Amino acid sequence: MNRITIEKIKHALRFSTAEGVAYGTFLGFGDHYLVAYAVALQTNNLQIGILCSLPGFLASLAQLWDVQLVHLFKSRKAVIFTFALLQGLMLLPIMAITFLSMSNPGWWLILFATLYSVFGALTTPAWGSLMAEVVPDSLRGKYFARRGALSTLATIISFMAGGIFLNILIQKSLWGFAMLFGAALLARLISWVLLSRLYEVPSQGKKQEQFKASSFTRDLVSTNLGRYLIFLFAMSFVVNIASPYFTVYLLRDLKFNYIYFAGLDTISSIATVIAITHWGKGADRVGNRRMILLASLLIPLVPLLWLMSTNLVYLGFIQVFSGFAWAGFNLCTVNYLYDATTPENRTRYLAFFNAGNGIAAGLGALLGGYLVSIMPMVMGYQILGLFLVSGVLRGIVALVFLHGLKEVRKVSQLPGAELFHIMMGGRPVNRAISHRRTSHFHFHESPPEKTDTPAKTR
Repeated sequence: MNRITIEKIKHALRFSTAEGVAYGTFLGFGDHYLVAYAVALQTNNLQIGILCSLPGFLASLAQLWDVQLVHLFKSRKAVIFTFALLQGLMLLPIMAITFLSMSNPGWWLILFATLYSVFGALTTPAWGSLMAEVVPDSLRGKYFARRGALSTLATIISFMAGGIFLNILIQKSLWGFAMLFGAALLARLISWVLLSRLYEVPSQGKKQEQFKASSFTRDLVSTNLGRYLIFLFAMSFVVNIASPYFTVYLLRDLKFNYIYFAGLDTISSIATVIAITHWGKGADRVGNRRMILLASLLIPLVPLLWLMSTNLVYLGFIQVFSGFAWAGFNLCTVNYLYDATTPENRTRYLAFFNAGNGIAAGLGALLGGYLVSIMPMVMGYQILGLFLVSGVLRGIVALVFLHGLKEVRKVSQLPGAELFHIMMGGRPVNRAISHRRTSHFHFHESPPEKTDTPAKTR
């Protein structure tokens, strides 16, 4: 790699970090308030379940055509640039629901949110493939942790500001939501401009490997990466049985105001910002596999802890724990996938991964929508029954599917105490480091307690 190329990459990464901040602001004002908007529109549990499942389900299927779009546009960057703009523009009809006298506004919101999600999803495989080539392997944990921390910080500020703003306009909350979505549109337009500075590594005439859906399906059960993907799909399914209903539980059942709602979510995001860099350091040192195992021991506890009390301070402590656990899971699961795929076919594999992950999330949300109406009361609330089911199933999925998972790159063999020391910000102990490398098959709460899917790349 020549010096000019290195400078181009450094320049592009600076703009990518700035774009992450704009994107985080867009999420804070937009994505994170869609379910709350549905509650304000007085939609029922069925419509909320569909809102949290159908858009993601169809968006996941759409990603299967991402490779064809790259060929059509002749550039991954062009795909990202085009559909990022279309996603932002879909906020206009979502805002319009507030001002137009529509019958069944919940169904209109589902329609527009579906288009919004599909357009956004079509940027994901191309963006992940492009960034995985630009960021050196040895720095992925550090760079994506830093970018993720800054993006999450922007989400925290915008989300909390949105909650305060909505509380001020409590008598005209629908107008408040429209203004928030307008701010989200502005942030997405800024993000869109910054995306133009992405650097796309030239293909240099490389041939893409032959890939068939049938072989992909067969290899799901016969390879290390395939079994890993099954684990992620299963985890996404069981997480999303409960995840769409955390917002409903806080706003409808506990009747929290928007400040308390936004404040609890902000606490989780702050914990994520603080924790993600430490998870990244640990992953760069000992590999993503070991960090995934650690995070997977923690995330089943998150929904179970919600059963213990409705005290606001107690829920704040749960959110700290949740932010810490999901910071590690979301960062390391995606970086593991980057490590285990080849540049030639990374866009295709990320598309299949995101499609499977989104389909699993959608099916989980649909199941949750069905169960919430028949679930017996737990601590006085039916929704807490979903939390109990989801927590137990998360633990089962981790125990069943993570057994035998192998690391796919050279990593240090550190004892647990030293790994903990590094994650807490200490310096590594000087020692002779042994490495191991395994063969691999070349083939993403916003923790999932919100409407996002686990291991989401952006």
